[in-house]
Amino acid sequence: MLLGEVFQSMSSWQKLSGINLPAKLAYKILKYTKLVSAEYEIAEKQRAALIHELTDTKEGEEARIEPNTPRAMEYAKKFQEVLVMDTDLKPLDMDFEEVVNAVGEKDESLSVQDLAMLEVFFVPVDAPEEAA
Repeated sequence: MLLGEVFQSMSSWQKLSGINLPAKLAYKILKYTKLVSAEYEIAEKQRAALIHELTDTKEGEEARIEPNTPRAMEYAKKFQEVLVMDTDLKPLDMDFEEVVNAVGEKDESLSVQDLAMLEVFFVPVDAPEEAA
């Protein structure tokens, strides 16, 4: 799992966390969301440190990178390097279709984009098992 997948999916995880689900399923989602949040915090801390590095500021000081500048291009390049780093996060051993079915038709808060962001975090039903 790439750090970029985690970073881009956080709002989708927050939406999923706000949906009423059966207790057992909700608990699994809760435990996994905590793991995703921890990885997101790693990316966010690295993003903030990069901004401070490029603006020659310290933590706690206001820092801003103006768009369309050489500094913004450098930030984008360096942050992209962070986003392609692997994480220790493993896919949740659960069929994503089970989650989608539990959400049901009554709740339309998950968009197609949200579903696409979340799907990579679940083990596909027809995935071949890894050899031990």
